[in-house]
Amino acid sequence: MPLDRIKEVLATYLKELEEKGVLKGNETVITGIKQAQDDKGPRYFIKGYGGKEFLRMNANNYLGMSLRKEVIEAEEKAAKEFGAGPGAVRFISGTYTPHIALEKKLAEFHDKEAAMIFSSAYSTVVGILATMVTQDTTVISDELNHNCIINGIKLSRPKDKKV
Repeated sequence: MPLDRIKEVLATYLKELEEKGVLKGNETVITGIKQAQDDKGPRYFIKGYGGKEFLRMNANNYLGMSLRKEVIEAEEKAAKEFGAGPGAVRFISGTYTPHIALEKKLAEFHDKEAAMIFSSAYSTVVGILATMVTQDTTVISDELNHNCIINGIKLSRPKDKKV
């Protein structure tokens, strides 16, 4: 298929998505952050909106820890000791001493023999559901649940599934 034909097919498809109202719009670009002050959490500045402040309601930073001075300093210290960058997940690149220390602290805090940390909330939910659900379990789930819950149920072997 010549390149012109591909462009034509893609343009038609994008027009259909736009007409249905499901075409992805312009990307929101955060240009700056105003640190938390007094009783207000951080505010974000978005490209194209001048100095207007926005709340960020869709972050994985639920507790607002990513902007705390202590967390940033700890990250800097760890980066100097262990390096920076994505590297790879633990099961590929290995376990570091901070992994072991955190798991030990979590186990002690919860008065348990051991603890395990996961690389993401997604992998946590998928791993936990697939492990905890047994043949004696009936799972009832909403189809609008997060994908990790749906996949955790699919990977498990309950007595019955209703999604």
